[in-house]
Parts: sequence; structure tokens; C-alpha cells
Amino acid sequence: MTTYTQSLIKKAERTQKAAVRNFLFSFFAHLQLNKIVGLAGPNIQDYISFLKSKGFTEFEIYEMDKLTAIHQLANLNERVTLKLGDIINASADELNTLYDLDYCVTVRHMHEHIAKFKNNFIMTFARRVPFEETIGTFFSVRDEKVVKSYIYDAPIKHTIYESDKGKYVYIPYKDTSPMCCFAKIA
Repeated sequence: MTTYTQSLIKKAERTQKAAVRNFLFSFFAHLQLNKIVGLAGPNIQDYISFLKSKGFTEFEIYEMDKLTAIHQLANLNERVTLKLGDIINASADELNTLYDLDYCVTVRHMHEHIAKFKNNFIMTFARRVPFEETIGTFFSVRDEKVVKSYIYDAPIKHTIYESDKGKYVYIPYKDTSPMCCFAKIA
């Protein structure tokens, strides 16, 4: 594969990730949430700019890696609460808050995190385990049973899951590797 082809693939993947993120955030627009508790990744300024474009004004960002946190601080032009540590230590029930939890690992290793956050969240996982395990683990850890599901092809391929305790959007997509998101929307 040529470098040019690889570049086009990476650009398409970034475009898809941005479309997924915009679609997921649209489910929370009516709630007028003003605070994000999340995981920004290495490019914190782009992350904060995106969040500001969605109306967020308070940012509580967690980072476990010291070098990434230093890089984030060096590239930060906004007022942000940056906490070194695991996001599992965040308060999970703050008012007017969206939890943006981009774990980049499979559901297999995130049971405590999946169970902790109850409402207004987007959780992103790697899809390196079978689909059935991803869905089964997610709802089992949350102590929920799926009662209905609806598959949609547009505007982005997604599934709406209704459980005995809530409503979720599930989206599989491709970033640098296969990923998926769960968003609790009701």
C-alpha cells in the first residue's frame, strides 16, 4: 500500500470518527449540558474546541499518562481542570454534565467503569472481541436486559437498544482500529 493510499485511509477514518462524534453529541443537545467530564487524548486543544462548538463551558479532563498530561498542558489555551489519574475517580452523577469516556480498550477490562457511569454518557471501546461479547458484557455489567433493538442505516449506521432501565445508541466504526460507542440517551 502506498503512502498516499494510507494517507487517504487515515483521512477517511478521521472523517468517520468526527461524524460519529457529531451524531452522538446530537442526542444530548436538547439537555443543555454545560460540563464535560472526559478523556481528551493527546490533542486536547482540538477536543476542547469541538466541545466549545457544542456549547460546553466547563471541562474536567482525566489523563493517566504523565507524559501525555504534560503534552496536554503545553498545548492548552483554555481554562480546564486537568486531573492526573483514572476517570473512575470522577464523580459520576454531576448535574448538567456529559461524560465522554473514550477508553480505547475492550469492554472485557472495563467492568467497573461501565457500571459506574449511569446517565448522560458516551463510552468508546475497541472492538477486538466478538460483537456478542461486547453487547452482552456491556448490558450484563450494567445489570440491564435488552428488551428491544432497532437497526438504522442513516444518517450513520447505528442500533438503538432499549433495556429494562434505559435507552442506548450503539455505533460501530473504524478509526485506526475497529471501535464502537455506547451512548445512554434516556
